[in-house]
Amino acid sequence: MTNVTITEYETRLYWQGERGAILTSDRAPPVPIGQPLSGQDSVAMGPWSPEALLVGAVEGRTLLAFLEQAREADVRVLFYQSSAVARVVCGADQPPHLTDLIVRPHVAVSTEADAEAVRLIFSELPAHCFPSSVVNITPRIEPVVETWHARIIGPGAPTVRASAT
Repeated sequence: MTNVTITEYETRLYWQGERGAILTSDRAPPVPIGQPLSGQDSVAMGPWSPEALLVGAVEGRTLLAFLEQAREADVRVLFYQSSAVARVVCGADQPPHLTDLIVRPHVAVSTEADAEAVRLIFSELPAHCFPSSVVNITPRIEPVVETWHARIIGPGAPTVRASAT
């Protein structure tokens, strides 16, 4: 019999108006996010864009998968730092899509044998690493849509009645 572990991650997003939102989770502090996938605003400083969060998630998952494999191989890691980049192409006749997602780890170990083990780990990591399955998945979207009807009850004071559809 095969054991399977299922871990569920849940987030909630609260729109703050315009193009801003707060991303929350029961397991992490709130993160302000914003900025659309395309356009000039995507390079402006401000809240994290969803695309940058995706790149950061892949980079972080790569680190954790590497550390797990290094521990199993009995490799003592002295230093780890990385950078990551994703390229998104936006065309008039197609939806925006990722063309590249590159993680560039910089690792230091104490022996050449450990260095070889690290090179082997990284050569095998993309095929077995969790991010590979994430970037190939099409999200399932299950919306709840409501219609809100405003009604004026007093002098200029609207009330809102909601109904789910």
